[in-house]
Amino acid sequence: MKLMPGSYDNGTTVDDEAEILASFQHRSREVYQKFNSDGDVPYGELPRQTIDWLYSPHSVVGTLIFIHGGYWQFCNKEDFAFIAAVPLTLGLDVVLVEYSHAPQATLTDIDGEIGAALSEIQRRLAQRPPCGPVYLAGHSAGGQLVARWQQHPLADAVFPISGIFELEPLLSTYVNHRLQLTAAEIAALSPARHIPARLTPMTLFYGAQELPELIGQSEHYCQALRQQGLSVGLQAVDGANHYNVLDALFAADGALIHLLEQGEDGR
Repeated sequence: MKLMPGSYDNGTTVDDEAEILASFQHRSREVYQKFNSDGDVPYGELPRQTIDWLYSPHSVVGTLIFIHGGYWQFCNKEDFAFIAAVPLTLGLDVVLVEYSHAPQATLTDIDGEIGAALSEIQRRLAQRPPCGPVYLAGHSAGGQLVARWQQHPLADAVFPISGIFELEPLLSTYVNHRLQLTAAEIAALSPARHIPARLTPMTLFYGAQELPELIGQSEHYCQALRQQGLSVGLQAVDGANHYNVLDALFAADGALIHLLEQGEDGR
């Protein structure tokens, strides 16, 4: 399938984007208040090169790493701690990854930061008793980043949510005003153009009520993987848009939580 340029403006799919994001922040503050955490742990020298490590109050059975979206130029890791509430109760530590924003950083810079963050998390996990699998999840821009790094030795399973897997359609959108993608970056950093010989267990999620452009991105990447004989899951979340897809997936009865509980990859 061929992806076509579009608006990629997710705010047009809801009436109250600011209210939704404020709710994310409010519920995230409640998670920080309820659970123990180490905040702004550095993995590099720049201000945004940090992680937040939230600790499960139960015996740890695994680790969930989450990379937020915001088209590589908006939002902060602290805004998305709400996704950790249920995983923490299940015995999963949750690590929220921050990264630099465009235009101060290029997508090449950001990509390198994610690799550095994962290696720092791996180093810290190696200093602790074995505590189960490591799951790598990312939303929107974070979906692109986790797909890019799905073969990092740390990851046991990967869950891109509403991700961007082919960057070229962004060239004519508002997203690129700050990002300023180059032809070299599009070629190097579009996951759909780099199909590995072996795929880390992966399930792609998206909201059934998202923009056609976002739905097409997941379908395009899934098709590219399957055409090479790779097994990958693809799940549309009924009734979900680009924002509440996170609530649906990370709810106690959510599809992603179900996979984590079962220790499955969803393929």
